[in-house]
Amino acid sequence: MTLGKRIQHFRTLKNISGLELARMAGVSRSLISQVEKDIANPSIDTLRRIAYALDIPIASLFEEADIPTGIVIKRHQRKMLKVPESNLTYELLTPDLNRQVEFIWIEIEPGQQDVPSPIFAHHGEENAIVLQGQLHIWLNDEQYILEEGDSISFDSSIPHSIANLGTEKVVLISAITPPSF
Repeated sequence: MTLGKRIQHFRTLKNISGLELARMAGVSRSLISQVEKDIANPSIDTLRRIAYALDIPIASLFEEADIPTGIVIKRHQRKMLKVPESNLTYELLTPDLNRQVEFIWIEIEPGQQDVPSPIFAHHGEENAIVLQGQLHIWLNDEQYILEEGDSISFDSSIPHSIANLGTEKVVLISAITPPSF
């Protein structure tokens, strides 16, 4: 099922019209329609607002894989969220969001930003380590540049945004508590 179809599925299950979802998420009805038809490329911030409006974790929008009930998640079994045409990929490394901490594998192709505007904030704490490339991260108006092997920890209620402004793909692992993705 595509991202748009998953959003439409949850909207239908909640018996919410496209107009109501748009109002609740603070976006236009046209955008909801385009996202559901897979012709618009929503930002992660927009996806978070849609998930919040639907009262579901954003991880519910991930592609479903055959997730075993055990403690080991093989690479091919991860739930994935690929934002259409954005070259931004999230993979859930934990089997579900019923944990104290969630781990996410993030890949950002060159020139791609996670949340260009507005900057996002949520309750909790985030910790990340860059495995490849150069990550730019903004906490409020302060910018940090992390290279391979560098890590960062911050209160995620501080408005934040990430970007890949380099020429090489960025790969990082993020740990978030409490789970909020």
